[in-house]
Amino acid sequence: MKLSADKRNKLIVVAILTAVVIGVLWYYLIGALNTNIEEFKEKQATAEEQRKKIDTATKNSVQIENNLNTAAEKLATIKQEMASGDLYSWMYTTIKNFNRSYHVDIPQFSTVETAENNLIPQFPYKQVKISVNGSAYFHDFGRFLSDFENHFPHIRVENLTLEPATGPEQASDREKLAFRMEIIALVNNAPTGDNK
Repeated sequence: MKLSADKRNKLIVVAILTAVVIGVLWYYLIGALNTNIEEFKEKQATAEEQRKKIDTATKNSVQIENNLNTAAEKLATIKQEMASGDLYSWMYTTIKNFNRSYHVDIPQFSTVETAENNLIPQFPYKQVKISVNGSAYFHDFGRFLSDFENHFPHIRVENLTLEPATGPEQASDREKLAFRMEIIALVNNAPTGDNK
């Protein structure tokens, strides 16, 4: 069947118009839907990432709470070991009791000085300082000093001087050292029952 030129031109125009209408509909309707779908996928991926972060934080919250409780217990223990009450007696007793298993002679203790804390800036505790003199062999003193500071995290040794021991020399005492040092401890100002 042969179409006339007029009908053929009209058919071509209708086909072109149909293609244009389909293209416009595709661009505005389906393209917009595809854009919305892509935005939704991005939002979904972001939400999934946030959910994973929340899940991780929830799982870690138990560990964080356990760490916090452990730290609080450790802090309470340290506070109980801090200087309190009669500060001279506390310092003397603490040093002498710790020194029992070491071959370090500490016969001289000065009076104690109480002052504001300068060990740790803006720390809410006062400090107490005592000067001690004594003698020991180098390796015995080194072990004592290291163990002392590691055992008491709230005590520091400052202004340490070592020199050869003087006095009546025996053959075994020639290698002894005389030492002077200041021992500074934090003071727990909380009442006895309130070490929290």
